[in-house]
Amino acid sequence: MVNIILISHGAFCEGLLASLQMIAGGDYGVRAVPLIPGESPEAYREKLETVMREADDGSGSGTIVLSDIAGGTPFQSAAYLSKDFKLGLVSGMNMPMLLTLALERSEETTLEELADKAGISSSWRKDNGIQERREKTTCKT
Repeated sequence: MVNIILISHGAFCEGLLASLQMIAGGDYGVRAVPLIPGESPEAYREKLETVMREADDGSGSGTIVLSDIAGGTPFQSAAYLSKDFKLGLVSGMNMPMLLTLALERSEETTLEELADKAGISSSWRKDNGIQERREKTTCKT
């Protein structure tokens, strides 16, 4: 199953995860990795890498990483780790996006399908050496 990891500056990602638990009744295996004030980019990248390795179930399904903003330290850290992980990176995360992904994800859902469901405003994906950047302004549900 495709993993879902939330990343952000500060506790925003933890707040979204707590809201998911409150609204949907569970965390659906979603993990949150906040960048703490004063934390170095290198330390954050190592923390994110550890969580990504822990989340990897060996299925090769990959991970969709939802970020608060494109270009910040959390986003850049995930983009850097794409050299070692199959991942989809989506910026502009919000509660409707997270609910859609968490509730509609199944064993059969692919990374590409989840990225499309996110109704992405900005994404970056690296798979088999191919890099792609897409821009959208609409939200699919």
